[in-house]
Amino acid sequence: MKAIIIEDEKPAAEKLQKAILKADPSIEVAALTNSVSSSVEWLQQNPQPDLLFMDIELGDGLSFKIFDEVKITSPVIFCTAYDEYWQEAFEH
Repeated sequence: MKAIIIEDEKPAAEKLQKAILKADPSIEVAALTNSVSSSVEWLQQNPQPDLLFMDIELGDGLSFKIFDEVKITSPVIFCTAYDEYWQEAFEH
């Protein structure tokens, strides 16, 4: 299984990556991206991963903008401390 982590803060991304690998060492974290633009670029140039872990607030905007640029067919797990985005996250 391949996954990507979209997280603005490097320490949080690394912590999440360690937790994923601890839970299931067979998961390959194919990419760590930290912005809307780098995530869109990666998703346009690579096959869809099996799973995306996505923070909502990124340095260059909300991760929901990624859905405007790329058709996401993989399941997404939103990882965020902001509860005001729950409804929009469920809609995506």
